[in-house]
Amino acid sequence: MPPQENTNTQAPVTPPVVSQTPPVTPASSTPRSTFSMDSMTKNKKFMDTIKTFVIYGAIVSVANCAVGIVISMLHFSGSYETVNVAVLVMSLITGAILGAICGALFFFFFGPVHNWIKNNSFLSSYIHDIFSLFWKPFLVGIVISAAFSLLSILGLGASIATLSGGYAVVSIGSLFIGWIIAFAANIAIYYLYAKTISSKLSSHYPW
Repeated sequence: MPPQENTNTQAPVTPPVVSQTPPVTPASSTPRSTFSMDSMTKNKKFMDTIKTFVIYGAIVSVANCAVGIVISMLHFSGSYETVNVAVLVMSLITGAILGAICGALFFFFFGPVHNWIKNNSFLSSYIHDIFSLFWKPFLVGIVISAAFSLLSILGLGASIATLSGGYAVVSIGSLFIGWIIAFAANIAIYYLYAKTISSKLSSHYPW
């Protein structure tokens, strides 16, 4: 009996094609904030702060330079002829640049500093508004600086008194008068600075 042919032939099975798609990175739910100078120049609070610090920083710098010139004239009479307008101009430019830097720092760090002072029982008893925030640190700095200057003058006077006699008395007298002028001028300059700048910015930085 002849062998029967196998008619149950099956077609080869082709495996399914799996489409591969690149992984999709999920978008962040919170947009990333970026610093933009264009947005800062449109910020009225920022621009008012910078302008105020630039203007009055330049004025204070020129005033301090003028006081230094007066004291120099007092100590060295020959320097009357050495007063140079360029020195005042440079102090004006320097004061404006430093004022812009201080204004930007004040704008960005007022919030943390304000909260730190409010949460500190010692500091909050002395600093209770924006004027005292400016004026009282200035006052402490002026007093400490003046005390060190006075000690150096007294030490210098004691060291040269035995060498120069009457000339030493005149020199120490001029130094002491210069110290009084510098101390009084710094008190007046920085008090007016703190008073003016706080009145200009109090609306933007409520305590």
